[in-house]
Amino acid sequence: MKAEKKFDCVAMKAEIQERMLRETAELGEEEAQKRRAERLSRDPILAGFLRAKQATQPEPKEQTPTA
Repeated sequence: MKAEKKFDCVAMKAEIQERMLRETAELGEEEAQKRRAERLSRDPILAGFLRAKQATQPEPKEQTPTA
């Protein structure tokens, strides 16, 4: 018989996805993205990682429409 898990990453992922879907439905895609970005920038662990990642990525080039 398996011991009961103290942490279930699959359940955690499902819960987070459900929260994000609810947030998007309530606020709209654009506002939900803004709020997620604000939360990430304030997070004591993820903010540093995010800044480092953004610093190493080149600026996206503007795509010009082709006719």
